[in-house]
Amino acid sequence: MSFDIAEQSGFDFEQISTLEVLDPITAQPNGLVIQVRSYRSEAAKRVARRIGNASILAKTKNPKKAGTIEETEERAYELVAAAIFSWNMKSGGKDVPATPEAIIPIISQPRYFFISEQVDERANDDARFLMPSQAS
Repeated sequence: MSFDIAEQSGFDFEQISTLEVLDPITAQPNGLVIQVRSYRSEAAKRVARRIGNASILAKTKNPKKAGTIEETEERAYELVAAAIFSWNMKSGGKDVPATPEAIIPIISQPRYFFISEQVDERANDDARFLMPSQAS
């Protein structure tokens, strides 16, 4: 038995996966639909690299500086926001843009924990990003 790399091209991490967000109590769709990128997509990897490079640079400037829990949480929210391609979020009847500046203040609120948790789970689920011919 051998591993043929030509037969292993079943993933497309640039495709978008549709997530119907579930209410954390009823486990029923709550109307929020989010188009999610894989954490392996180039857009998400760019954000992860920027975060990592900033951390390395900060350690180089001050090796004794330890990151705070708040900084770690902020970085996690940045990465989740990078995984959100689009959504149908509204506030007061107006569309909320799917930009990090709009997403992070929402998903960082404790009462909306389930949004970031579900996006994180979807973005990290490689099987969701199988090429269509491989998914069946």
